[in-house]
Amino acid sequence: MATAMRPPAAPQGAGPDGTAYLQGYSQDLVLTTLLICAPFTGFTLPLLEEYYFRGFLLPRLPQLGKWAPFFNTFFFSVYHFWAPWTVMSKLVFLYPGVWLAWKKQDIRISIAMHPGSALLMTMVGVIALASGAYSM
Repeated sequence: MATAMRPPAAPQGAGPDGTAYLQGYSQDLVLTTLLICAPFTGFTLPLLEEYYFRGFLLPRLPQLGKWAPFFNTFFFSVYHFWAPWTVMSKLVFLYPGVWLAWKKQDIRISIAMHPGSALLMTMVGVIALASGAYSM
């Protein structure tokens, strides 16, 4: 007797919006967690990633020539292995900033881009939750 095949499970967080995995938690708990984690996930960790990937690794890829920014972006994307569905978007949206940082040999460009945007989006989330513009 054949058994029916089940569809594969959706990735964690899949749903109509990017916050489906937060459903079931109180809004106050999510807001408190965001505020506690904001200095780390919203700025410090992206800053450390930039120091490593653009400050340390990128200058050590001269043998790749003009392909160095692409491979640096690829390595960064794959490093986020817990979210494999984001690899392509990271390649597309991060590459221009990595290329510019490589071309100008100025890590401040990628620091403004990555930790700057992470902090901005974290603060937008905090404001949206705190103001009631988004509810859980």
